[in-house]
Amino acid sequence: MKIFARPLLIFALMAYTPVIYGQSGFPEIRITISKGQFTSLQGPGERMTLKSPVFLINGDTTVVKEVHSRGNNSLTFEHKSLSVELEKAIALSVDGEKTKMKKFDLLNLVMDKYLWHNRWAYLAMSDAGIFPLVNTFCTLWINEQPQGIYLLVEKPQHYTASIKSPYMMRRGVDNRIHNEYIETSSKEESKKCKKQYLDIYADIEKYKEKELYDQLSKKLQLDHYFEWLAFNYLIMNGDYADELFLYIQPGSGLFDVIPWDYDDILLRAPHEGAETRNAVPGFKYKYIFSSEDPLDRAIASNQYIYKQYLISFTKLLMALPPETLTKISEKVLGELEVISKNQDIVKASLFLGRDSFQPQLAKEDILARLNFLIVRRNGLLKQLE
Repeated sequence: MKIFARPLLIFALMAYTPVIYGQSGFPEIRITISKGQFTSLQGPGERMTLKSPVFLINGDTTVVKEVHSRGNNSLTFEHKSLSVELEKAIALSVDGEKTKMKKFDLLNLVMDKYLWHNRWAYLAMSDAGIFPLVNTFCTLWINEQPQGIYLLVEKPQHYTASIKSPYMMRRGVDNRIHNEYIETSSKEESKKCKKQYLDIYADIEKYKEKELYDQLSKKLQLDHYFEWLAFNYLIMNGDYADELFLYIQPGSGLFDVIPWDYDDILLRAPHEGAETRNAVPGFKYKYIFSSEDPLDRAIASNQYIYKQYLISFTKLLMALPPETLTKISEKVLGELEVISKNQDIVKASLFLGRDSFQPQLAKEDILARLNFLIVRRNGLLKQLE
């Protein structure tokens, strides 16, 4: 059963103190390239690698191995998302901790109207133990022209390499392997890892009830996958089936999850539509938001597995009590307040390439959504209990 919040007074936030990372604030990135490159970069749909860029982070020149524009729909906008690889890792202060970064993405947040969705979701999933990547707001200039408020996110392959995972893949549409990231020199090992992923979907056709659960448990960290599914249901994520990286855990040999892309949250229905979702047997009254992936459909229709999923769902909700959801919202509000003090950067932060970011509207939006999520979370927990 879906949960809809009744009208309620806005949940009052406690007083918050804006968070400033390090002594110089959020990471400030300045890139200088030729005038011709800059003109091409600003054009619609251009995917390009920057040639001989001068790259400064917090005023220090950093040697770059490669910087290229990234994304699909976001490439159509003037301010591009960028993929960055440095020759040597740099030290950054993020969330009060020192971290070294060598490969990261600079996400333009052009489809996140109030800039908070991705950062908020990543913080929430981190609290729940299902998001390992370092991320922080930052500001970006190219040729001294402000590009806006960006989100700096550690690349999944940077994280998996740091923990010495031999293999990672990105799940694509129709559960195809969209990309592979291989860190092992053994062809046999990489083939084995790929087969392990493909066997997950083969098992769905072969096994039923507890047998299927037992087989999936040999290949996938099911509790983390369940919690990721539950989080997407809680926040009503409209697009997540093909926004997932799966990597091999060193030691256990199981696939674990790295979620990605949380622009489209708090939607009434997933992008494939409510009618399509409800037409799939077993989905209409299930606590799984999207019917797009065969594995998720199998979880919903398998009585034994679905019970295990609901246990994980309860665990996820318990890990995100109202005070935690409030704390995360306070943190993001404080960060946006600090970073919005630069008016040039604010004006350059354009929703869909046209509407400038408005901090006050963002605050109102976060408060209203927080209220809704707390009501939804409490209602779901009551039903599951």
